[in-house]
Amino acid sequence: VELKSVHFSYDGEKEVLKDISLTIPAGQTVAFVGPSGGGKTTLANLISRFFDPQSGMVKIGGVNVKDIPKEELMNTVSFVFQNSRLIKTSILENVRMGKPEATREEVLVALHHAQCDDILEKLPQGVDTVIGTKGVYLSGGEQQRIAIARVMLKNAPIIILDEATAFADPDNESRVQVAFSRLSEGKTVIMIAHRLSTVTNVDQIFVICDGRVAECGNSRELLAKDGIFSRMWKN
Repeated sequence: VELKSVHFSYDGEKEVLKDISLTIPAGQTVAFVGPSGGGKTTLANLISRFFDPQSGMVKIGGVNVKDIPKEELMNTVSFVFQNSRLIKTSILENVRMGKPEATREEVLVALHHAQCDDILEKLPQGVDTVIGTKGVYLSGGEQQRIAIARVMLKNAPIIILDEATAFADPDNESRVQVAFSRLSEGKTVIMIAHRLSTVTNVDQIFVICDGRVAECGNSRELLAKDGIFSRMWKN
């Protein structure tokens, strides 16, 4: 993934991203961190082409995302949103949305890898249980794990995790983190995070502040710099 001299504004006036250039090598896990409203999520939205920049270029595999057919791009990038919501159908069909032709066995394997066994055990019809009916409700963290199973089944090479443990309780968060580790094997992963403790082991951290890349490096390098990341860590 590569961004070259990217400028972006939602309203055509106030720039949210200002001359952003960065490269994410294939297979790396990177993190976007920084103050709220600094442009982290906007960056992710440009990579998946929810929006196009006013100037500059976003490339995946050396190709401008504008030149990649929509369906191909959808198969290349997967999102786990901070408030992943399931639709009112069975767990099986919720997960199968990631790969409509998937067999029941493939769905069950994805659910297992996403740490969902405990969820299925407590549901009246297991994987065939319909969400939101007869008192069947899942917590935010449980819904997150089901959403991760969906992304695992889709098997896209690029994964964007947007504040993906923000609404998980401690037990769910640890399970979600294990699921993330499994999900990220062999993938290019972009994490958007507020809590710096979740990004200490990533390959590269981009500190996004006021629409610019203020700092870049791994956590050890950035902590030694005594810059924005270091100050955020201490606070």
